[in-house]
Amino acid sequence: MTLSWTCALILTFPPAAELPSGPEQLTPEELSRALSLMSNDDAGSVEIDGFLRATRLDATDGSPVTNSEQGTDIDHARLRMRGGIRDFSWRVDVDALNSQLSLQDAWISHDSAFDDDIDAKVTMGRFRAPFLTSGLLDGDRLLFPARTRNGLFYSVRSPGISAEGTYGDLGWAAAVQDGVLDPSEHLATLRFTYDFTGLGALPWEGALRSDFKSRFWGAAAVSNEDALGCGIARALELHYVGGRYSLSMEWLGYGNDYDSEAGVGPWSPDPGSFIWGERRGGTHPVSLTGSYMFIPDLVELAVRWEDFDDVRGAGFTNTGDPADADYDRKNLYVGLNYYVHEHDMKFHLGQLKESRDGFDDSDDITWWGVGMSLSF
Repeated sequence: MTLSWTCALILTFPPAAELPSGPEQLTPEELSRALSLMSNDDAGSVEIDGFLRATRLDATDGSPVTNSEQGTDIDHARLRMRGGIRDFSWRVDVDALNSQLSLQDAWISHDSAFDDDIDAKVTMGRFRAPFLTSGLLDGDRLLFPARTRNGLFYSVRSPGISAEGTYGDLGWAAAVQDGVLDPSEHLATLRFTYDFTGLGALPWEGALRSDFKSRFWGAAAVSNEDALGCGIARALELHYVGGRYSLSMEWLGYGNDYDSEAGVGPWSPDPGSFIWGERRGGTHPVSLTGSYMFIPDLVELAVRWEDFDDVRGAGFTNTGDPADADYDRKNLYVGLNYYVHEHDMKFHLGQLKESRDGFDDSDDITWWGVGMSLSF
């Protein structure tokens, strides 16, 4: 589990200013400032921020959770850098997760505006597939300590090229990237969004800063993983924010080969080690999320229910056939957020209950988590 919040300090080079007609009219301080601005004009603006996330996780007695998975830890130390030169922009993110430095986003994009209603952007580099909102949001803008289960799958970055744009209230995005399962293959994604109220989608989860206006938007997406014979996944999502409330729904349909018996990907079962992975093939998982602001922009209660829809066959325990593996897992998460300064800094307390009622699952898991995040 991860906890997510951030407070960002953004340093931006100022734009060039109009200079007086001659240097003899400048004071030494003005001349120094003018030379500084001129030397940085070609470099464009640069923004730097980052955040630390500290979490404490505990599991109830009887849960099949090892001691190494519990306790207090700094689960993220993120540094984000971004900037732009004219119509070009760039971004580089690195993270020292578990004391290992890893590259996250790293891309360059070009923006084009054709008129007031139409714009487009082309991006090349390393980025997340444009498939699910819960996978595309930055980790410091989530309502819960973790993304939805499917949002976690689609938050993985890989190199590729993408194009996206808007036409009025309609948005679109398409990408071709190196495959997540096999980098020599391709992952292709197509996504459409629509803003039903015309007020724009909030760039975070929950009802924070709703301004008591009703917002309603939705998205539909499809992706194909070439490494799988039937690697098509479909997604439909709806989001509503009004006053103190927020509601969202996320539904997916996975192709049958997402649980390939050939051992492709982390969602294939390993009967020998009794590790059942993330079996998704032929399933239609759903996530429902709701929140309520007890005190506007200060205290928010959130509830999320997820059904993995991984009920399959008679169970490997009974037949010895991996294709019959049966889990029947569901998640219920209840959390309370206290916003010290919006999503820039907040505290979280929550409980996650994962029920495991299938033939091949062990005991249920109950987690307790507390954490906070602060930028640097």
